Amino acid sequence: MKILKIGGSLITDKSEGAFEIAKTDVMDMISRQIRGEVILVHGAGSFGHPHVKKFGLSPEGVSRTHSACLRLNAIFCSSLIEHGLNPIPLHPMEFFNNPDYEFVKELVSMGFIPVLHGDVVLENSKFRVMSGDEIVRVLAEELEPEAVGFASDLPVIVEGKPVEEINPRNFTEILRRIGDAGNKEDVTGGMRGKLEEAVRIARICDVFIFNGLENGAVEKFLEGRHVGTRLAKII
Repeated sequence: MKILKIGGSLITDKSEGAFEIAKTDVMDMISRQIRGEVILVHGAGSFGHPHVKKFGLSPEGVSRTHSACLRLNAIFCSSLIEHGLNPIPLHPMEFFNNPDYEFVKELVSMGFIPVLHGDVVLENSKFRVMSGDEIVRVLAEELEPEAVGFASDLPVIVEGKPVEEINPRNFTEILRRIGDAGNKEDVTGGMRGKLEEAVRIARICDVFIFNGLENGAVEKFLEGRHVGTRLAKII
């Protein structure tokens, strides 16, 4: 079993001023490549983020954000169904209130694809944003998959060059060079947040961060081939 995160920047238009614009052509391209035992997690993109930025985590903000995330999830699941797959949406606001990881494993064994997404969740009587990257890390800790993939709109790039591998020796330096550049408007932490979650997952299994727009990249990951930047399992 593998866990694949589909970035919100892939399946929605996140350009400045974009609001709830789904990239259905990209969803269809990804859906055509999905195969095998896999759990999918997707970001909220221009559906969830604008509401958090405008309304914060006020009651109105939580309601608007969660509703928008459900809309995007429904669009993505519709694409999967149209391509002959059997998704089962699991909404984090409800799922993580009383998580049942055995149920997730049973769904996968029965041929379904659990689909989770970035959302707002209730924790210690307060709502907070739970990014898709965090969800992937929690699922990996509980389910111990064979591998985890992060399909983004960009690979990990340092000084204009894609990074082939990240390991304990170069992680700190790569994180420093990436910094927060280009991610100031991302309420979930952008590439820096992704790497911080990915290095924690690498204690469990191999992690790959790659450009999901590259031809066949999702399929390559699901077939167990090296794609993008690899964070080898830390022994």
